[in-house]
Amino acid sequence: MNAAVLTIGDELLQGFTVDTNSSWLGTILLTYNIRITKKITVGDKLNDIISETQNILDDKYDFLFVTGGLGPTHDDITKEAFRQLLDDEIIFDENYYLQLKQHFEKRSIKMPESNRSQAMLLKTADVIPNDNGTALGMHLLIKGTHTFIMPGVPGEMRSMVNKYIIPNYIKKTPVENFITIKTAGIMESHLAEKVNGLMEKYSHSFRFAFLPHYSGVSFRINKLDENENLLNVKDEFFKAMLPYAYGINDNTLEEILGLKLIEYKFTIATAESCTGGLIGKRLTDSAGSSEYFLGSVTAYSNQLKTSLLNVPNDIIQKFRAVSEEVALEMAKGVRAKTGADIGISTTGISGPSGGTKTKPVGLVYIGVVTPEKSMVKKYNFNYGRNIHREMTTTAALNITRLAINQA
Repeated sequence: MNAAVLTIGDELLQGFTVDTNSSWLGTILLTYNIRITKKITVGDKLNDIISETQNILDDKYDFLFVTGGLGPTHDDITKEAFRQLLDDEIIFDENYYLQLKQHFEKRSIKMPESNRSQAMLLKTADVIPNDNGTALGMHLLIKGTHTFIMPGVPGEMRSMVNKYIIPNYIKKTPVENFITIKTAGIMESHLAEKVNGLMEKYSHSFRFAFLPHYSGVSFRINKLDENENLLNVKDEFFKAMLPYAYGINDNTLEEILGLKLIEYKFTIATAESCTGGLIGKRLTDSAGSSEYFLGSVTAYSNQLKTSLLNVPNDIIQKFRAVSEEVALEMAKGVRAKTGADIGISTTGISGPSGGTKTKPVGLVYIGVVTPEKSMVKKYNFNYGRNIHREMTTTAALNITRLAINQA
């Protein structure tokens, strides 16, 4: 079965808001064998909404998912567009209007008069409840196309799909037709070299895609033949991608590292300079991180490197702050200061200025000290200040993961 997505809003076209609704819908619907084959974004113009919707309906899709334009302000015109398109009627839902008023009263807020519009619904539509907001969704069967009109707020839209649309209109059991292997520490081209033979072997029954980004390369396996065993094929690819493969689907590097730390009963602490605390932030993103994460020292200045981490001042003077020697002393220092089993450190030049010929912008040293070994890795991530920090953080987490695996 196929589907189209129509997202509505000037803010989407102008880049002020990122469209996460379409990507989320694509992932969720694929598990029900529904493929999005068209995605269109239009602004807050009545005629554009009408014409693009008509084009989609003429193409005979099984499903159309529309998001945006159901709010109480002047630019929320989705209902009016569908009223004109279908020559329908907008009716006032007195019961829902009373619910709206009670919703605001419970919060001790006077309901703005503009919110009255959210009790206005298309006469021929089935109502889709909104458990997380005030704008109701609507379902219409138009020329054989199940059309769902929902708010653009991601949390509200997702709740409608999961709680009402899938159970009431799709009524299928989800199937595992695709899986994603997550990797870190390897380039897309090198990863391809490791699995080219396997891709050729399974090319008739599976489709493959490399999804590179700054934090690593994801590898998507999509099953085409229902008789094939996706999990067995995933295992083959995962083994071929070791030691770079670390997880599947929604696994994060920090989550996998946390599980390793728990398995080995290790604690960890970080000493960060150029990453500014980002490693500690990512480690604590995982629930249960208090079992292994002791804390972080953001020693941006040389003074704090010496006073808090006991980095000898003569080492800083001789090798400078961004150096292998200082990175190692920082990792040792935070390990000793906190009593952690593992210490991680970062020191580098995120830019845009501060580089020299011998130490250019992007240079970074990452130190890792475990009960068994001490190491420092040197990289140059010259992709801009923010990306430099993200890449450095990912590299630090991945180096630590590999060091534990070798323990």
